[in-house]
Amino acid sequence: MAAAACRAERLVTLRKAEAKLADAEGALALLQAEQSLVAARRSVGETSERKEDKDASEAALKKAQEQVTTAQKNCETAQDALGTNSIVYTPLTPTYPAQSTGRRRALASWIASRDNPLTARVAVNHIWGRHFHAPLVASVFDFGRNGAQPTHPELLDWLAVEFMDHGWSMKHLHRLIVTSSVYRMASFGVPPSGGQGGDGRLKPGLQTDPENRYLWRMNPGQMEAEVVRDSILHLAGELDLAPVGYPLPTTLAETNRHRSLYFECFPEPNGASPFAELFDAPNPTECYRRTQTIVPQQALALTNSKLSHERSRALEQRLAQKLAHTSDREETDFVTAAYEQVLARRPTAEELNACRDFLAKQFTASKDHDAAFASLIHALFNHNDFVTIR
Repeated sequence: MAAAACRAERLVTLRKAEAKLADAEGALALLQAEQSLVAARRSVGETSERKEDKDASEAALKKAQEQVTTAQKNCETAQDALGTNSIVYTPLTPTYPAQSTGRRRALASWIASRDNPLTARVAVNHIWGRHFHAPLVASVFDFGRNGAQPTHPELLDWLAVEFMDHGWSMKHLHRLIVTSSVYRMASFGVPPSGGQGGDGRLKPGLQTDPENRYLWRMNPGQMEAEVVRDSILHLAGELDLAPVGYPLPTTLAETNRHRSLYFECFPEPNGASPFAELFDAPNPTECYRRTQTIVPQQALALTNSKLSHERSRALEQRLAQKLAHTSDREETDFVTAAYEQVLARRPTAEELNACRDFLAKQFTASKDHDAAFASLIHALFNHNDFVTIR
C-alpha cells in the first residue's frame, strides 16, 4: 500500500509537470506568433519599431523560453522518479515522532502522585458518594475555595492516604468501605432521637442531626432510571444479559429486553426514553453527580407504563408456578412471596391485611384470580421500598 501510494503521488507530480510544460509551451508559441505578426506589419511599413518595445519583447521571449526549459527539466525529473522503487510518500494526516517526548507521561505521573493529593481526594469522594448516596464534599466538581467544605475532613484525608498506600487500588477502597460498620448501619427502623448524653457529649440522632451529617445511620438512596427498568425485567425473569456492541435506540426501551446500559444517551431531545427521563436519566453534560428528584409523574409512569403492566403479569406467573398454582391457592403465601421477591422483605401484619382486602376487591370486580394477583404485584412495583435502596 505504501508503494502504491508513493507511485500514485509521483504520477500526480509527473502529470502536473506535464501540464505546466504544456502551459509554458503554449505561452511561448503565443508570444512568438505575436512577435511574428509585429515583424510582418513592420516589413510592410504599417508600424515602426521603438527600441523600448524591442527590448521588452526580447525579454518576454527569453523568459518564456526559460520557463519552457525549466518545465522540461521538471518533467524529466518526475519521469525518472516514477521509475524508481520507493515507499516514501507525503502522508495526508499529521505524523508524530516514533519516540514520545515523555511530557504526557510526566503530566500523568504528577497528577497521580503523592505530591498531588487532590487526585486521590477527588476519587475517594466520588467512591464514597456512590456507596453512601451522599459525598463527603457536596461540590464534587469543585474542591477549591469556592467549593463546599468536607463534612469529615479527617476521614477524607485518611481514605485518600489509604488509597495511595495501596497502589491506588479501587478494589481495596471498595472493600474497606463496604466492610466498615458505618456502611452496615440500617437506614430504616426506629431512629435514635439523639440529644445530650450522660458524658455531656452531643449524641447524633433524628432531632440533633436530621441530615445525617455524622453518619449515625445509612442514607437511603433512590434507584437510578436504569436500575428501575432492569429490576422490573429481572424480577419477571426477562432481562437479557447478552452484551450488545452498538447503542440501541431509545424508542425500543419499552419492548427490548436488553440492559438499560446499552441504550442511547445524549443531551439532545429524545436522548433518553420517556420512562427514563422521569427517573432522572443520566445527563452526559453533568457527569459529576447524578441528579435525584421525587415527582408525582414517577408514580404515574410505574402505574401506566406498558413495561410494568406486562412484567407484573409475567412475575405473577413465575410465582404461581413456584407456589404450585391452583385456583384456591393461599393468599397469604402469595402475598408473602410477592413481598419477598419485589421488596426483599416479608410483609407486616398491617400490610398483609391490606393486601387481603385489596385482593378481595379485585376478585369481586374481575372474577379473575390471576389478574388480581398481577394487580397486587403491579402495586408493589410502585411501592416506595422498591424504588429506594436501603
